[in-house]
Amino acid sequence: MPMKTVQIRLTEQQLKMIDEKVKEGKYPSRSEAIRDYLRKVELFELFNRFFEITEGKPLKEEDLERIRSKVWREEFAPRLLQKASNSA
Repeated sequence: MPMKTVQIRLTEQQLKMIDEKVKEGKYPSRSEAIRDYLRKVELFELFNRFFEITEGKPLKEEDLERIRSKVWREEFAPRLLQKASNSA
């Protein structure tokens, strides 16, 4: 996917944290560290959505299928459609 360049402002502490991760070799660059953090936030939000849907109740197989279907409709399908329309 083509990437765009954006300018962001970070606190000294945030930049230091990112630079430490790059220095440790966890990420090849600041940009990759930030992209990875964004991916993790997205996953965290999906987990939160999952817990909202389940309301903290024990799940059966049919519950999981219902949730999977709902998450697909509400979360993933719209993103795929958006990506498809952006690349057209």
